[in-house]
Amino acid sequence: MRKFLLFITIFLLASYSYAQYNQGARLTGMGKASAAVNDVWSLNANPAGITEQKAPTAALNYARYLFGEELSEQSFAFVLPFNTNFAGISINRYGINEFNEIKAGFALAKKFGEQLSIAVKANLHQIKITNYGNATAFSVDAGVNYVLSKQIGLGLYVNNPSSQSYKASNVATYIPTAIHLGATYMPTNKLILATTVTKDFEQKFDVNIGVDYKFYEMLSLRGGISAKPFKQYVGIGLNYQKLIMDIAVESHPQIGYTPQIGLSYAF
Repeated sequence: MRKFLLFITIFLLASYSYAQYNQGARLTGMGKASAAVNDVWSLNANPAGITEQKAPTAALNYARYLFGEELSEQSFAFVLPFNTNFAGISINRYGINEFNEIKAGFALAKKFGEQLSIAVKANLHQIKITNYGNATAFSVDAGVNYVLSKQIGLGLYVNNPSSQSYKASNVATYIPTAIHLGATYMPTNKLILATTVTKDFEQKFDVNIGVDYKFYEMLSLRGGISAKPFKQYVGIGLNYQKLIMDIAVESHPQIGYTPQIGLSYAF
């Protein structure tokens, strides 16, 4: 059973390479339509989106893949604002004991006035496979956010534009090179409508659409869909003073349901 699960894990890592780049339960609940959304987990979606954090913020996230007994993902994010500059670190671990992938990143972002934010992020990737050794690689991402008006925001995020890859021949996955173009529309301060169009150079175009509605002051309801493959997302957020708990469920046609829970705290 463990060898079978290991094979499935390797196949999924190779085929669905974004699994290791968790965006947190809030952005997942919005269908990962996140390229123009501001959040602490923008570190993994578009680091330019961290520039709306008002205080140092730490976040933890845990996702469990229900088709396997051990397959899960653990993530950590931290953002530190100082003046109009922002620094952030993120760590993601995805897999099982026999096969796991770790991505650690350090981001720097700067806000230029009230409209423009620019960020770069350096990433360390590592894959460990029992009896096969490990492999390490580096990549750089870049992102831009632009506030077009009080209601409309735009975002552009580029993963790995230099097409860095693992050098080891026994590694069956790759580091995506992709462009994400997103937009948000906020007709009221309680409602966010978001969309992101993604082009991975090894995959077809993907379109994500999501919504975040602050139902009460302490409760947010979320939902979203994506096209390639067709997936559905739902989520809720509970906000109590400086502590936020987010819960989301992703439905994948092959993998099934993946629930996750996240906690964040603004110091």
